Amino acid sequence: MILRKNNENRKIQLLIIIFLLCFQGLSFAQTKTVDQILMETQNTMKANENMRFDMHYKWYNTYTEKSSSITYQGNLIKFDKIMYSKINNTFFISDTKSKTSIKCNEEEKALVVQHNTNTTESQSPIALLDTFIKFFKTKEVKDNGDQWICVLTTDVITQLPYGKVEIFINKETALIEKQILYFLSNVPYKNEDGEEKSGNPKMEITLSNFENKLSENEKSIAQIDYYIQKKGTKIIPTTAYKEFKISQY
Repeated sequence: MILRKNNENRKIQLLIIIFLLCFQGLSFAQTKTVDQILMETQNTMKANENMRFDMHYKWYNTYTEKSSSITYQGNLIKFDKIMYSKINNTFFISDTKSKTSIKCNEEEKALVVQHNTNTTESQSPIALLDTFIKFFKTKEVKDNGDQWICVLTTDVITQLPYGKVEIFINKETALIEKQILYFLSNVPYKNEDGEEKSGNPKMEITLSNFENKLSENEKSIAQIDYYIQKKGTKIIPTTAYKEFKISQY
């Protein structure tokens, strides 16, 4: 049970990182040139200062598996230079203005606070996206009716944890509707008969319910001071999170 939980925690952490890298800019416009697509992506994201959407994650033990072994729900809120993202019981908040970020595991009641984080506009999302895209050897855009499918592939030897990414983009809105990530690592798992197996997993992320108008509750939960507050020189949890333990870096 402990091993399974640790494996799932590692998967969640990895998926969060990967999703943030993908999301930070891969909303593709109607073009066949990657550079033009990425430039349009940045303009689209900057134009949407406030945004929220839901995410549904499916983890498959192998590329060919038809049924997912793990599923997670999540959502993302972009509000006033703040990025809030949640997957399952873990959420991240990055505040560009205060250069502060937090990671919260609600199940473990743990809050990790980081100060002086590099979250300026010049470094994110453009720098992340540039780093991310350079590792792919082949970039192809396919026409799929009302969607573009962007297929990015790389060599077996790579700094990325995956060899292929498929991104489904709505032509009208230029927003991502689905991503499929194909991992390079061989990961152990148990099949339906309880037999020990190993395979290359894939993960499917479906994005839905895009909104530019945020509710007051969504604006509140995206704020760092909803979770922590200063008391003299100390940082303590707010009343709603008084049972959470804070770690600072």
